[in-house]
Amino acid sequence: MRTVQVCVVASALVAQAPAPELKSLAWLQGRWTGAEGPERFEEHWSLQGQSLMGSARTLVGDTTSFIELFILEREGADFVLRIRMFGPALDSALKGKDAPLRLKLTEADSTHFKCEGLGPETGTTLIYRLEAPDRIHASLSKAKDGRVSTRSYAFTRGTH
Repeated sequence: MRTVQVCVVASALVAQAPAPELKSLAWLQGRWTGAEGPERFEEHWSLQGQSLMGSARTLVGDTTSFIELFILEREGADFVLRIRMFGPALDSALKGKDAPLRLKLTEADSTHFKCEGLGPETGTTLIYRLEAPDRIHASLSKAKDGRVSTRSYAFTRGTH
């Protein structure tokens, strides 16, 4: 009986934990660029009120190969990051075609944020970390069929 009561109390405390505040993510605002091999990455982030919006593109040479749109906003008691991915020139949706990919914001402060996948994205973790005022590191991990794949990105603050 005591074990059940402790679990119920612990569950209630976790359920009442407040969602992270978006204003703590002001460090992410602006233009960020990075490169890996032949790919170049560019992300733009803007925080307005209780909404963080982002866009990203990947270029190979001078050609856009991939575009992403992000919006992090309140959904009920939580903040949820919604992502849609497109091919070049926005001609076709790649991922998030019928509905956006959804990741719940689980941690946020003045140096990092972490989102965990919801629904079909369960097993996905996205983390951004401020390493210096002009440098961030992002990692995307996906767990599927007992395997975890991780892709990391290094960005510097862009001035153009």
